[in-house]
Amino acid sequence: MAGRNFSLTPRLSDFIDDQVAEGRHQNASEVVREALRRYEEDLLIQRANIAVIEKVAARGSAAIARGDFAHVRGPEEAGKLMQRFNARAAERAAERGRAPKAKRG
Repeated sequence: MAGRNFSLTPRLSDFIDDQVAEGRHQNASEVVREALRRYEEDLLIQRANIAVIEKVAARGSAAIARGDFAHVRGPEEAGKLMQRFNARAAERAAERGRAPKAKRG
């Protein structure tokens, strides 16, 4: 395992000492390793979220380029559009409810 030397602020150093004193970790290295694992996971989640946002944005841009959009002017038109979306969603849900179930076996 590679050794590293780094400086911490007094607040972070106290935090590490508190974690060890509370018995959450046996030593400072364990606290730092867990913090880095969590940071790495956060970065992976962030990258995945950005990829989803970029995909949705690309689909939206393509829809706009095709002219597949609606101009909404004011709250009344927004309400009507939402009613149409809700009606369409209810129809699709009803269709799925009527669809024959796949046989298992």
